[in-house]
Amino acid sequence: MDTSAFSDPYTDASLFKKTARLGLTTLHRILPARAYAAVYHPLFSIYQQLQRGQYRSKLNAARRAGDQDRVTCMQRVLKVMPHSLIGSPGLEHTHDLAEQLVKQGVPGAFVECGVAQGGCAALIATVADSDPTERTCWFFDSFEGLPDPTSDDFADGETGRHIRPLPKGSCLGTIEQVSGLLFDDFQLSRDKITLVKGWFQDTLEPTRDQIEAIALLRVDGDWYDSTKCCLEALFDQVSPGGQIIIDDYCSCYGAKRATDEFIANRDLQVKLLPDGRGGCSFQKPTNQDQAMLERQVA
Repeated sequence: MDTSAFSDPYTDASLFKKTARLGLTTLHRILPARAYAAVYHPLFSIYQQLQRGQYRSKLNAARRAGDQDRVTCMQRVLKVMPHSLIGSPGLEHTHDLAEQLVKQGVPGAFVECGVAQGGCAALIATVADSDPTERTCWFFDSFEGLPDPTSDDFADGETGRHIRPLPKGSCLGTIEQVSGLLFDDFQLSRDKITLVKGWFQDTLEPTRDQIEAIALLRVDGDWYDSTKCCLEALFDQVSPGGQIIIDDYCSCYGAKRATDEFIANRDLQVKLLPDGRGGCSFQKPTNQDQAMLERQVA
């Protein structure tokens, strides 16, 4: 596994982000749950509004530069940002990989495991909708928020380097909320999109034969068990040349552990590429690519 392209997004984070994380972590330790929620939610809403304002300025700069491909990407990203916790670098990375797969004609569905409020799902489905082929999208989520972490998720008493704690029920988006976003707000085709409700261990294996080939597999389950379950259930259906995104690779210890173990156990010679905000992606090798990489390693 090649991680040479990787830099730690938390080491490189702005002073504002580092200060925000430290402050919120400290408040969570000293305040009762209700008091913390009363402080956190208004502050996070302001933070998101500032982020969208900065991104809007970048979009205007891209317009002035005449970079139409970048403008299209950024317009789509800006539209979904109010419905996503991912952040613009991660959304752009996902968009660009999906666009690349469409242009290259890599066969298969776009699949996301861990939908939350549906912003990234809407972005993925928008790209799929621009594909002249009948490319489908499958979106899996408990629609009950996150489960509890397990012992495999902890290191030194923490589950990761989140800007806020992630108790059971975090990152909640209901299936009604996501359906409304995709089909009413974005007017996406119901014929090409399937929402699957339930825990990954109960839904992925019974459903995977219906999905058939996968071009893009986006895993956003945060925890070790969730990430491991998605990779083990669906990786074999990813087309050669397809892309796998691990949203929480740098932010959740369990997600990184599950990914590293899976890559090592499969002896996959892949290069991890950072998404600029804490996630990573890697391309599933073709048989020829894998054989060449194995010869180079030997």
